[in-house]
Amino acid sequence: MEQEDTVQYRRLFIALDIPEDAKDKLFLYRDAVPTKRMYHWEQKEKLHLTISFLGNVEVEKIPLIENILDEVAMFGKFSCFIPNFGFFGFLDKPKALYARVVSDQTLFRIEKYLSECLENLDILTDEKHFKPHVTLMKVKEKFEEGFIEAFTSVQFEKISFLAKEIVLYESELNQTGSIYKKLKTIYLS
Repeated sequence: MEQEDTVQYRRLFIALDIPEDAKDKLFLYRDAVPTKRMYHWEQKEKLHLTISFLGNVEVEKIPLIENILDEVAMFGKFSCFIPNFGFFGFLDKPKALYARVVSDQTLFRIEKYLSECLENLDILTDEKHFKPHVTLMKVKEKFEEGFIEAFTSVQFEKISFLAKEIVLYESELNQTGSIYKKLKTIYLS
């Protein structure tokens, strides 16, 4: 009796890693905003800037994706900064709280390059307009009064950092959230 081949998939995304000192400063500003309730924040070690969400990808395509990532090193390191917080969705019913990330055009060129290369592998990335950000919280409950205003009005000294690493992550979903595993790290030259 012949055994059927089954295609295996992994849930993947490509992200810019945020340096630890930038994460620390971001958490200082986040924690300085007074709140009355406990919220489910993203863990510091999970903070990143998603460049391309790939979704479920056939395992045999992973080496091809890694080869594409090797080429991303040619873009080189580039400067970024985080100037403020924002919300996705409507302010009366937001979907996520994020920290906005600003950089030169290098980040957008990397996103475009990856999108085109992945499309050649029949891997379609998110069609939404690329808006560089770091997600701090996915909204699953109603906020306390004044929460949104507190975060949209907070002013802080922009957090500057040098973008040096692009990572291919696997994301495993479970009942408590997701677990990220680094599959490949590319160091920008």
